[in-house]
Amino acid sequence: MDKQNTVLYAFSKQDLERIVENVIDRVRKTELIGETHITPEEDRLTQSEACELLGVSVQSIILWKKKGLVPFYQIGRSIFYSKTELLNVARNNPKLAKLPKD
Repeated sequence: MDKQNTVLYAFSKQDLERIVENVIDRVRKTELIGETHITPEEDRLTQSEACELLGVSVQSIILWKKKGLVPFYQIGRSIFYSKTELLNVARNNPKLAKLPKD
């Protein structure tokens, strides 16, 4: 092994755990928002289902809806979201989606 190419880093346990969690979150987001085929029946989400998909609170998604950050549909008094559209928003703005931790 060539000693000139060897690079060592010293990380605390907390730093290493945080780095691993970030990598795992990125992998999960990639799996979640990868190219998927969704039937029209599976595409429509209630507000609570949309929150669960994105890993955020109801207050967050309501705020994003008011700011125009996430597309939504209203039928009467009911609010619905398109799973496909939410995944596209998450793909284009990864800071919005936070996947729940196991």
